[in-house]
Amino acid sequence: MEAVRQAMDALTYDASPSEIQKYIKDNFNQDMNPNMISSYKSTLRGKAGLGGRRKKKRGRPKKAAAVATAGSAPVFSHDAVPWKDLRTIKDIAVRLGKKGLRDLVELLD
Repeated sequence: MEAVRQAMDALTYDASPSEIQKYIKDNFNQDMNPNMISSYKSTLRGKAGLGGRRKKKRGRPKKAAAVATAGSAPVFSHDAVPWKDLRTIKDIAVRLGKKGLRDLVELLD
């Protein structure tokens, strides 16, 4: 790995594995497999904070956040209702059951 590190310092972190292989052969008189060079290069780039290629996320893209209009239902963000209040509502829902919670909501409405 030290030979690859020195080669990358001399050639830049963007050097191809074949360029690094040639540099190692010329300067250290060692044959190294390009796959091994690529593996070492990935490790060294990660330690240097350069990272590798980003993987594309699979699946459907997320929908844009709905914007509340005058006639639409309110859109709640996580700041609208504190988590403590949500836990309290959940505790009440567990005690009253679905029907009891519906009745309570209707009573408050």
